[in-house]
Amino acid sequence: MMVPDILEKLRQMLLDMQHSGRLSHIEPGLYENARAYIEKLKEDYYSLENPLENREGGLIIEAIGSVNDTVQEIFSIRTRQILDLAFQQIEGEYVDKEETRKMLPEERAMFKRIVEAIEECREALIMGEAKLFAGEGVTDEVSCEEMEQTPTLTSPPTPRTPGLTAYALVHVCSDVESFMGLDGRTYVLKEGDIITLPEKNAELLCEHNIGLNIRLNK
Repeated sequence: MMVPDILEKLRQMLLDMQHSGRLSHIEPGLYENARAYIEKLKEDYYSLENPLENREGGLIIEAIGSVNDTVQEIFSIRTRQILDLAFQQIEGEYVDKEETRKMLPEERAMFKRIVEAIEECREALIMGEAKLFAGEGVTDEVSCEEMEQTPTLTSPPTPRTPGLTAYALVHVCSDVESFMGLDGRTYVLKEGDIITLPEKNAELLCEHNIGLNIRLNK
């Protein structure tokens, strides 16, 4: 199976990001194209007879894992860069407008929310403007209720800090009710799904014979 152009583009983009150390322009449809490519690969996988025993199935799974890993790393690098820009703005340092123009609309919205949240937290803690920060409706009581609703299938969720959660590619063997992953995301799994899950959640599924860990992580 030939390596498609989209995977080469993703890998080259990742290399450029790692070398430049600065936020760079990316194609607006990058994430959408990656998702579409993965869906096409899944269709190819399901069309095979006994895909788990088929060499072509193994190559498809490897391609899915490569795209997932590369896109996740691109997201992690860009998120860290956007966090750095947010802290620069909060500290009153110069922020190059060209940098913000390189953000996707969703990233720009995230940047704005981060800056606003840090400013509100600083005013609440340092200036004593507690009402500002409490306005979000986040209380200890709500947090406890959310913890009680966490399904027993998973460990307690941890903050979604880019780059800190290890992932594994899993072939789901039976339906699974919605649960919160260690990355803070809610997952609903169906039999036959091929999905990237936090490694600890993947291990738990495999222990219960609900999933098969394809183990493509580095």
